[in-house]
Amino acid sequence: MDKRTLLAIALSILILVIYQEMVTRYYGPPPSPPSEVTKEAEKPAAADRAAIPPPAPAPANEAMPVELPVAKSAKDVRVETDNYIAVFTTLGARLKSFKLKHYRSSVDEQSPPFDIVTSARGVPLPLGVRWQGATPADDGSVVYAVQRGDLKLAGDAKGTLVFQGQTADGSVITKSFAFSGSTYPIQLEISLRAADNSARALEILFTDKSDHTVPNPAAPFEGLIALVDNKIKREPPPEANKAHEFSGDVAWAGFGHTYFFFALLPENGANHKIAVHQTGASVTASLSGPAVNSGAASRYLLYIGPKDLDTLKSLDKQLEKSIDFGYFGLISIPLLYVLHFSHRFTASYGIDIILLTVLIKILMAPLTHKSFVSMKKMQKLQPQMERLKEKFANEKEKLNKEIMELYRRNGVNPLGGCLPMVLQFPVFIGLYNALSTPIELRHAPFMWIKDLSRPDWEALPFTFADWHLGIPILTLLMGASMFLQQWMTPSAGDPNQRKMMMLMPLVFTFMFVSFPAGLTVYWLINNILSIGQQYWINRSV
Repeated sequence: MDKRTLLAIALSILILVIYQEMVTRYYGPPPSPPSEVTKEAEKPAAADRAAIPPPAPAPANEAMPVELPVAKSAKDVRVETDNYIAVFTTLGARLKSFKLKHYRSSVDEQSPPFDIVTSARGVPLPLGVRWQGATPADDGSVVYAVQRGDLKLAGDAKGTLVFQGQTADGSVITKSFAFSGSTYPIQLEISLRAADNSARALEILFTDKSDHTVPNPAAPFEGLIALVDNKIKREPPPEANKAHEFSGDVAWAGFGHTYFFFALLPENGANHKIAVHQTGASVTASLSGPAVNSGAASRYLLYIGPKDLDTLKSLDKQLEKSIDFGYFGLISIPLLYVLHFSHRFTASYGIDIILLTVLIKILMAPLTHKSFVSMKKMQKLQPQMERLKEKFANEKEKLNKEIMELYRRNGVNPLGGCLPMVLQFPVFIGLYNALSTPIELRHAPFMWIKDLSRPDWEALPFTFADWHLGIPILTLLMGASMFLQQWMTPSAGDPNQRKMMMLMPLVFTFMFVSFPAGLTVYWLINNILSIGQQYWINRSV
């Protein structure tokens, strides 16, 4: 078996390993077929991306307002801005619902806005507060008084909700939320005036359901994501249930979804700790800092919103690192910005992917041309190689030397046909992450495709014997184009190598059935351009 065959086998194994890794990480069982959809609502304007400026610092011993009426029963308080509708309950002053107005919960255009807060039995609501003392306590049973009622803010308008409650031992806890009509970040201040006037360390709690064995295709749960000592920490659902802890300088921490993030950013994250543990149906992450004086306010920035690259970068807290671009982020991010640029003119991410494919093909054209020419030259040398094999049938070492000398005399690199393909794999993987991880392609339509971030078979679903299936037209076209490309590609005459290379389209078709439709569009257009380039080379060489 020659080097080209061994290299082709290695490439096939590499492709299958990459496929298994990406599918295992990203996709779960096929969801029920969605109903018809139109385009995602317009993204927030550039002004929406600016963070709320932090308030002027207050003295460390300054207590927050306490002159509030006593609450008798729990009630809901609603806050609506340009970007979201938040509902708080005065029972624990916790977040009951947070619906993102610009993002639907499913591909169906009639579906409600996506709610990032999990409502499930046995799962406490997020933004609870816990503290250590003679008896550890939390505010889950505290009914807070609230300073004002519902808020509706737009544009530059700002508003504040102040919740205050009293614990069984007489301690007074206060939570203050400051909202802006046009931005996602929320200013949060929390203080505890202990009954014994002692300093306390407060823990803020994030919660979600612990069972994520069946992922939500609209927003797969990623578990805990944090930036500690300038290093990203990721605890996916299986690991988030193992009671891990991280300590150091915490820039931010929270629960991530593929397209959304629920994060808390301490004003000063030095000497903070993050702990994750599972309790029944709930997985809880706590963020705690050093003890503060009784009544002193701890300040945070609360971000609940999309993983939009520009929005996250505007906070200037490295929050964009919450997007998992993998090892090829240096390739993914520039490709994503190219999509952003062209989208200003096309308003169609499908067309943007086609234009990006053409651009990548132009940049890769010299490598591809070299590969095709090298394979064409090797095909012409095949008769001479066969004669050498007959002449030195019993002298393998001599045969290899003669073949290499034949290559040298004719200026042929035996690896010239495969090496350019290997060099394109980082681009392929970088593009995979650029098309499957950020929020841009979520629910983005193209022709009959309803969601470019999902496999194309979901656009044409049908049910057979309780199986939810679909017709992957785009994937089948991609496989057919790849078969034609392989048929046109020169071979060195080895029958085993030829058969294996002709099986590659079948392997790729199987892989792409579960890949995002946006990536299938890229590979299909790339194949069509390669066929045209191969046709031109076959006629000219």
